[in-house]
Amino acid sequence: MNQVAIIGAGQLGRRHLQGLVKSTELLTIHVVDPFEASRRAVEDFIASPDSGSLPAIHVYETPDALPATLDLVIVATTANQRLDVIEQLVGVAKIRHLVLEKFLFNDSEQYKRAASLIAEHGIAAWVNTPRRHFSVYRELREQTRDDQLLQFTVDGGDWGLCCNSVHFVDLVQFLAGETELKALEARFDADVMASKRNGYVELTGEIAGEVGATRFTVRSIRGSTKPITVTLHYGRQTVLIAEGAGQLWRFGQGGDDASTFRLPYQSEMTGVIASQLLSGNGCDLTPYADSVAAHLPLLFAFAECAGTVAGNHARCTIT
Repeated sequence: MNQVAIIGAGQLGRRHLQGLVKSTELLTIHVVDPFEASRRAVEDFIASPDSGSLPAIHVYETPDALPATLDLVIVATTANQRLDVIEQLVGVAKIRHLVLEKFLFNDSEQYKRAASLIAEHGIAAWVNTPRRHFSVYRELREQTRDDQLLQFTVDGGDWGLCCNSVHFVDLVQFLAGETELKALEARFDADVMASKRNGYVELTGEIAGEVGATRFTVRSIRGSTKPITVTLHYGRQTVLIAEGAGQLWRFGQGGDDASTFRLPYQSEMTGVIASQLLSGNGCDLTPYADSVAAHLPLLFAFAECAGTVAGNHARCTIT
């Protein structure tokens, strides 16, 4: 029986729970959240006749009640709590796999501390930037292995760069087959916005840089209602993807064509990722070190506009 824990039972944590119960592995699930309302929502899910047959699910207020060995832990808290949670977890349990939500941390010094804890305790750590799990992008990478990705552009109206741009930078890393961000440039709109999550900030504007031979631009257009589109210029073709509409167009090599796809919900992915991890040693998500290579440059860019930067130390209240 695999022992699995979810730390944080807010909306995202509950989507992970809905996914875990669909895993093909034998599980006992432990859910931790300090807030009574969140714990009650989990208990309502367990009691609902629509939930069907469920594995054993235990709900706790603190991590102290967790078993001494955990095969998988998903940390679905906000960024300002995440390092504290990791420190608590390694103090109460031996952990095999750890899945962290993004934005990882809003203090640059916490990345190294987390890496030390992960290495010291022999944990395999992953970050939930799941576009590299989406079949549309996995298939595209296979189909274009012999064609150089030259330019990657994402743009859309009024979406939060702080919270979400790391998803697309991670996708560039995946499609380009490289990790390091170079020549990062940021042009943000002047006024900092309040995030939809209380106490956090958001930005619109543009981030550009390079990953390997690929130049990327990620843009949020203030005041626009344009849906997000992804445009990929290769050496011999151009691919345009409208994620919201589930449509892909290909122009160039071999003629033009169009196809449709469907992006999975988090509640449809978590069980698959859990099965990958519990039945082997890897999964489709981003390894922690590779994700840090995207997170840290972005954090410094955001902090220059909406936080503080002092030498090698950056802080910005994003999640």
